[in-house]
Amino acid sequence: MNTAPKLVNRLVSGDIVYEFYEAGKRSFVKTRLLPLKTPQAVEKLKGFGFPEKYLLPIEQKRIKRTVTVNGSEVEIESYQIAKKWAKEKFPMSLLLLGSVGTGKTQAVVVAACHLLRVRKISSAKFYSAMELRTAFDRGELQQEIKEADLLVIDDLGREYKSDYNAYIVETVITTRYDLQKPVCITANLTFEDIARRYTPRVLDRLKEWAYRKVVKQNFSLRGIL
Repeated sequence: MNTAPKLVNRLVSGDIVYEFYEAGKRSFVKTRLLPLKTPQAVEKLKGFGFPEKYLLPIEQKRIKRTVTVNGSEVEIESYQIAKKWAKEKFPMSLLLLGSVGTGKTQAVVVAACHLLRVRKISSAKFYSAMELRTAFDRGELQQEIKEADLLVIDDLGREYKSDYNAYIVETVITTRYDLQKPVCITANLTFEDIARRYTPRVLDRLKEWAYRKVVKQNFSLRGIL
C-alpha cells in the first residue's frame, strides 16, 4: 500500500522554498520558487532588457484591459489573447499578429510579468527585431536563445530584409524549437508574409509549436489609451 507523502519541514533560503517529505521509509525534497510581487517582477524585467515604456504602466497600475469606443466599453483583444496564452497555453510559444496600434507589445509585456510573478519562468529576454542582428554579431544572442526561459521578439519584420537577417531569425526559431523553450513574437505580418520573408520552415515550426492568433481589432489604441 502506497503511503501518501507527508510534509515534515519547510525551509526558505532567498527566494527558494525547500519542502521535505516522508513517504513510508522514503524521504525526498521538493524545491520551488517563491512568487514575486509586481515591483520585484518589474525590476527583474528591466534587467532582462524589457523597455521601460511598457513596464511603467504596470508599475503605476495604469494597465487598461478595456477601452471606450463610440460610447461602448470594448475589451482590448491583444490583452485577452496574451492573458489566455500566459494562463492556459504556456509553455507553448506565442505568435501574435495584427496591425499597428493594437497593443500587442504592451500585452506581451504584461503577460511576461505575470509569468515571472507566478514563477512559471525565472528568466526572460526582450529584443526588438531590429536589435537581433547586433546581438547576434556580438555573440550574445546565441547564448540568450539557449538560456532564457522566455524569449520575446517584438515587431518581427521591422528589421532590414536580407538573407543574413532571415538566417538569424531562422537560427533563433530553430534553436528555441529544438530546446522546446518558448518564444513570444509580435508582428504586423501575415502568416504568408512570414513564409516569404524568412522560410516556410520558420512558419511550419511556429504553426506546430505556437499559440497563433491574429488581432482582428479594427482600430488603433494610440491616442485612446
